Amino acid sequence: MSGFAAIELMPPLQARKRPLVLVVEDDPALGDVIVTALKDDGLDAKLAQDGDEAMRDVDDLSPSVMVLDLMMPRRDGFSVLRELRADGRISNLPVIVVTAIFGMSERLYASELGAADYITKPFDLDDLVGRVKALLQPTRA
Repeated sequence: MSGFAAIELMPPLQARKRPLVLVVEDDPALGDVIVTALKDDGLDAKLAQDGDEAMRDVDDLSPSVMVLDLMMPRRDGFSVLRELRADGRISNLPVIVVTAIFGMSERLYASELGAADYITKPFDLDDLVGRVKALLQPTRA
């Protein structure tokens, strides 16, 4: 053993055959469950455990969709949404907010910041996967 931890490498955007979903969730158990459900349904998925890691992954991996928790240490989900929308290169990244916050004001604020969808915990995994896949469908004119 070399003592180095195994690192899951994601292929560059050009080499990727399936859409990548970036799951931003500070609860590793829940994050792993979401990532596994997405992978089981034929998507690539990666877990970021806070907003800082999420923004690095957005720059490095160019995900197709983000599933974003709001309550996280260091940089919360609203901060991530604001930064995404301010960056012209990634301002159109579809984001599904998944959170334990039930308040209407938070839901409206997430919508104002450009969230494509808002799901409260607890939630049905099949429903989340379906919503992710719906965002990946090309729009019909």
